[in-house]
Amino acid sequence: MKNIVFALALLICFPVPGSAIDLAPVSGTYFSQRDNTQFLVLRPDATFVLRQRKKPPDPDNPFIELSGTYALNGETITLQTQDGGSAKGQIKGNVFKDGQDEEWVKKGEEQNVVRPKYKPLYRQ
Repeated sequence: MKNIVFALALLICFPVPGSAIDLAPVSGTYFSQRDNTQFLVLRPDATFVLRQRKKPPDPDNPFIELSGTYALNGETITLQTQDGGSAKGQIKGNVFKDGQDEEWVKKGEEQNVVRPKYKPLYRQ
């Protein structure tokens, strides 16, 4: 009985995909069309990193980075952050469209990402 409970606990903690989806075609780095210092990295292991500007703006520390996992269902992608938040978007070809209809265009693989140096938006 202990072995069955242990095996069930392992399956809950480390689920085994029944029909694994190949995430390689959507994997890569998507840059915001509005602001190319913001990007979304989708990895083939179903994890992501999102870098966005803080709202309201913080001149001393303008960006926030979120990470978590994602799931793909057809063209719909669901991002699940580590703190329990979630967001949905659409992926069509090399374009990711977020919940606010902002387009993010795939420009390459994760290793090619060069994070731009911080340029203040506001002069003091």
